[in-house]
Amino acid sequence: MNDIATAAAAPELDIDPYEDSVLASPFEMFAQLRQAPAVYLKQYDVYAIGRYRNVKEAMKNWQDFSSSGGIGLTDVRKPDTWRARSPIGDADPPEHTQVRTVMQRILSPQVVRSWHETFEEEAEKLLDALMEKQTIDGVHDLAEAYVSTAFPKAMGIKQTPNLRENWNLMGQLNFDSQGPRNARYLATEKRAEAIKEWAQASMQRDAMLPGGFGIKIFEAADEGKMAPELAPLLIRSFLRGGLDTTISMISAVLWYLAKDPSQYEQLRADPALARPALDEAMRMETPSQTAYRLTMRDVVVDGVLIPADKKVMLQLGAANRDPEFWERPDEFDIQRNPVGHLALGHGVHMCIGQMIARQEGECVLKALIKRASKLTLRAPAEPRLNNALRTLKTLPLTLSA
Repeated sequence: MNDIATAAAAPELDIDPYEDSVLASPFEMFAQLRQAPAVYLKQYDVYAIGRYRNVKEAMKNWQDFSSSGGIGLTDVRKPDTWRARSPIGDADPPEHTQVRTVMQRILSPQVVRSWHETFEEEAEKLLDALMEKQTIDGVHDLAEAYVSTAFPKAMGIKQTPNLRENWNLMGQLNFDSQGPRNARYLATEKRAEAIKEWAQASMQRDAMLPGGFGIKIFEAADEGKMAPELAPLLIRSFLRGGLDTTISMISAVLWYLAKDPSQYEQLRADPALARPALDEAMRMETPSQTAYRLTMRDVVVDGVLIPADKKVMLQLGAANRDPEFWERPDEFDIQRNPVGHLALGHGVHMCIGQMIARQEGECVLKALIKRASKLTLRAPAEPRLNNALRTLKTLPLTLSA
């Protein structure tokens, strides 16, 4: 870090990151954010960082850029917050370390690999049905249908009526709540009020199946490895994060493959490219666009001062398209080595469920390329605007047998 006494004030940027037109096409904002090491957004009294190197350093430096105030815009330490605190996302070591260690033991690579059969079976079954239709919506019929069935089943959560629709709505609320209390968030909150009791019940022990991953979280609390009240909060974190971001990732890779038939042909010729394709889609679209941090002291970022006790927006989407780090940053290329993208975080807060998301994505892509010789985009995709989640609402596709 540079000398605070000689640091410059951050330039003020007159832009609303949560305005409809910006959410729909944030790329001009990305370029503006990257013009300086850090900028000040007066409307929200927060700072923002968009350059890859600076975002990555801040994510690693949890001592100065803390998650204890919450990963969203609002400060979860304050009584007027509208976001419930996450015991793993909104915490730093040693609290974060204790909970994450327990979760990693439960969510071991062996456990995740054991889910492969479930993911593969669900993907094969769904693609067989979709090939009969051929004309589908890649979001509703494929990504959402697959993830909302395979993931809860693997976690060991009891099926209930409207499970898919209810969790999609709760996911939208979760990500909308990471932004301001604007009209978008209030509208989602109003819709979610009708399923509030269902959502609370679905995170409790009674909603878990014997022997599943979900019940193991409650058993870890029974054994004194974590506070009992943390168990349902962790179930909530896994469901909200594991469903919506994975749906976004799969929708994005389908979109890019449909837009460029040569990329789809390369994938069919070499199925081992499935994982790089998924990571490249995450780099390009970055499902969770922002991660907020709280400065624990005055911090200098490449000569620019960010005062203590200020929220800082780490713009992951801007970092993942930074031309100073990525060659041809706005071009989707499944031959690229996208290792190092920040869509899954970095440092102590690296996404704990990344193995699950990648495994789901690989299974569905491999099931697709075995059956469909061509993926055609019938009409432009439509985005679903959300304060923090970048995802699609519709993706009109034709699958050619």
